[in-house]
Amino acid sequence: MRGHFVGRGVELDALTGCLRAAMNGTGQVVLVSGEPGIGKTRLAHELTALAEADGVLTCWGRAVQDDGSPSYWPFRQVLKLLARRFAPGVLADELALVVPEFGDGPATSPEERFRVFEAITEYLTGVGKLLIVLDDLHWADQPTLRLLVHLAMAVGTMPVMVLVTFRDTEAEAMSATLAALAREEAVSRIRLTGLSEAEVAAQLADLTAAPVDAEVTAAISGRTGGNPFFVAELSRIIGQESTPLPSVVLDAVRVRIEALSPECRGMLAAASVLGSEVDPAIVATVLGGELDDVLSAADESVRAGFLSDADGWRFTHDLVREAARLLMPTARRLALHARAATVIEQRADAPSRVAEIAHHWLEALPTGDTAKAVEWARRAGDVALAQLAWENAIDLYARALAAGPHADADRARLLARQGMAQLRKLDIVGGEETLRQAAAAARASGDGNAIAEVALAMGTHSSSDWPTLGKSLCDEALSSMPDGPLRARLLAQQAAELAFYGSPALDTMSAEALEIADRTGDPLALRAALRARQLALAGPEGVRERLLLGDRMLAVGVADNDPEAVMWGRLWRFDAFCQLGRLDDAERELPRIHEAASRMRTKIARWHHMRAEIAVEHARGRFARALELAWAAVDLVEDTGGPVVLAISVATLAGVAATTGDEGPVVERHSGYLGHGSDLIAAGTGAWHVRCGRVESARRYYLPAQVHEPIGGVRTLMVLSGLVVLAAEFGDRDTAAAAYRRLLPFEDLMQCGGAGVVTIEGSVAGYLGIAAAACDRLDDAVRHLRRAIENNERAGTPPYVAMAKLDLARVLARRDRPGDAAESAALAQSARSMAKRMGMRHLLAAAESVTGPDVLSPRENEIARLVAQGMTNRQIGASLHISVRTVETHVQKILGKLGVSGRAEIHSRLG
Repeated sequence: MRGHFVGRGVELDALTGCLRAAMNGTGQVVLVSGEPGIGKTRLAHELTALAEADGVLTCWGRAVQDDGSPSYWPFRQVLKLLARRFAPGVLADELALVVPEFGDGPATSPEERFRVFEAITEYLTGVGKLLIVLDDLHWADQPTLRLLVHLAMAVGTMPVMVLVTFRDTEAEAMSATLAALAREEAVSRIRLTGLSEAEVAAQLADLTAAPVDAEVTAAISGRTGGNPFFVAELSRIIGQESTPLPSVVLDAVRVRIEALSPECRGMLAAASVLGSEVDPAIVATVLGGELDDVLSAADESVRAGFLSDADGWRFTHDLVREAARLLMPTARRLALHARAATVIEQRADAPSRVAEIAHHWLEALPTGDTAKAVEWARRAGDVALAQLAWENAIDLYARALAAGPHADADRARLLARQGMAQLRKLDIVGGEETLRQAAAAARASGDGNAIAEVALAMGTHSSSDWPTLGKSLCDEALSSMPDGPLRARLLAQQAAELAFYGSPALDTMSAEALEIADRTGDPLALRAALRARQLALAGPEGVRERLLLGDRMLAVGVADNDPEAVMWGRLWRFDAFCQLGRLDDAERELPRIHEAASRMRTKIARWHHMRAEIAVEHARGRFARALELAWAAVDLVEDTGGPVVLAISVATLAGVAATTGDEGPVVERHSGYLGHGSDLIAAGTGAWHVRCGRVESARRYYLPAQVHEPIGGVRTLMVLSGLVVLAAEFGDRDTAAAAYRRLLPFEDLMQCGGAGVVTIEGSVAGYLGIAAAACDRLDDAVRHLRRAIENNERAGTPPYVAMAKLDLARVLARRDRPGDAAESAALAQSARSMAKRMGMRHLLAAAESVTGPDVLSPRENEIARLVAQGMTNRQIGASLHISVRTVETHVQKILGKLGVSGRAEIHSRLG
């Protein structure tokens, strides 16, 4: 029976203060630490009682010492308790990843854990006034600790208090967590130390129901350091004849265990192996005895204070269980683990206890069944990987690999899974090395399926040697792979890898993958094949089929209630609409993309919505908003987005900033990304330098031979348009002519990527006009540039209307036929006015080089704009509080300065 609560008044007052603050809307996370037995759990129980008396909902989750506990175990207990009162509702699928009983769980991806953590946080902070106790977190797995940090970052304004207890003597695995929590304003710490000698005396008197001699009290206080659990253990043997006070608590527990019946000792030994909670039925089966005998032994243990039956049978303290286990001979302990594994794996609930079974088989080594240990460790690793508990998965695969000798194919599969878990944990270096080892083992085995698994694992991450190593593995696996879903996935992966570089086999390969996937109906193969086909058709010639593929992926997502598939379907439609110049349709996709991304709750999903929104805002000339979003996108992925996503984000930011002449801060902060780069994107980088007036820098990126090389579909328009800009700048007629021929079929499309649009660079017709002008084909240039103005106006991209007008003004000035000079002047003035209004500093400077400086006075500019709006002289006079005659005088001066003959032409000159 639990004694009265002794001491801890200061600590309990501090905790109740935190509880009050939390219930008033200032969420709290309190870390209570101390050595084993110091009273952390008891203090938490006292706070729980006070909270419940005040009407606060309370729930507990306990970490356990066994490696066999499921991932997220403390939070799983909390969520299951709360779900009895508060149904998870729409969050059930996300929460199912932690509590499988809630549903099927979401599709898994490296970004999925953030989404799940957000859903759990939303649920826990949305049930009202709540006290969560997470006990013994020094034994928690890393996924649980990461979820705790995520929750701590969100409770600041919620009526939620999280009380965490842990042993600071065993907190090495928590060091990173404690450092992360220390940065959060809502987090505070309390460390418990030993009771004073007076408090020890009070505890002893309470436990023994009589005053204890002062000399004995002093001895116990000294030997226990005031540790309440140790004091309680020693109190039980005070007065026993010929039993001196032991020096350590283990000796005290041993003395008490030896006083139990043999049956009770045997029951405790088996129970200590099975876990903190005691299931009499399983204990009886493990021991090969009768249930009644085990129940009798359990009753004896309760009377002796080793077990509690308050809420099912469990050890009264983990130190008791540890002592009982340590007092058992090693051979006996290993045999009990093996027997426990055998018993549990035959139960109906074995599928939900995979980690527990794996733990027992692994603990039974080296005398246990090695094959069983490997198989169950692999299965437990697969479960952890599916639950995004990557740290646990890595450890389980490592233990499976270490458990015994493996055939090369089995070793390859285990290494492939371990490598995937490492990559998802963002251990890129370690994951790549593990996958290389997996590749070597798979090749040594000659097993096509093993080679295929490694190849598919490599497809989860891009690395410098993947195009060679990954492709060669795919080739080897495909050479003997029969028709079926696995073949479809391999073909899809190979096609996706080649899409950026271009390959003659790309179309055939992706089409075959999609045909097999459609025929077999395998959902994994279908998604992979749709993705591969979309990438294979990322060039401008595939834009209309990509629109249909977007519809298909969208339908898959809707049918499966999968927001990730919905998002990709919407994004593919968005990309296609942008390239077709249907920006109104593209813009209508944005809120739907946002809805899917919000459901996913991942950074990368948010980034995809942001990059689409940036593209539209920039193309529409809403530069302030585009620039704000572009900086936010870089900040979002700078730490954890990976180098490829960050490079794309910086390039997008640079493109947006250059349009307004604000690229300086971007160059200063991210010079490493803008000063170097792959040859694959050199043309685009060089064109950016030209637009910024950095001509000598641009020269370094000019690779004219690329115009005759195969170009990966997604890069087609970017590379060819960039080469046009550079060829025109450097007077290279041959390259301009070759680029012109390759661009000509796509005149009415917009210059943007076919997969992952981040910027829309105007009508392709504009680049055709520049190329034709570079080749002195001025009539063709005029025709294309007029078409570019029309296309850009139809699409609603005013920045590129202004650019095309200025380019046409220059060509007309060169051609110099009758009427060309006047039209050139009007177009240049219009481009200048548009550039000034939108804040396009580089374009404004270029236009002023044609028109000269501002030709109208401030008052004339004001009146000219009102004329362009269709106002009469009388309306203008009334608006500006000047006479009609004064307005007429200003209008005549404006007509003369602009070189136009009527009011309607003022509108065209001002854009």
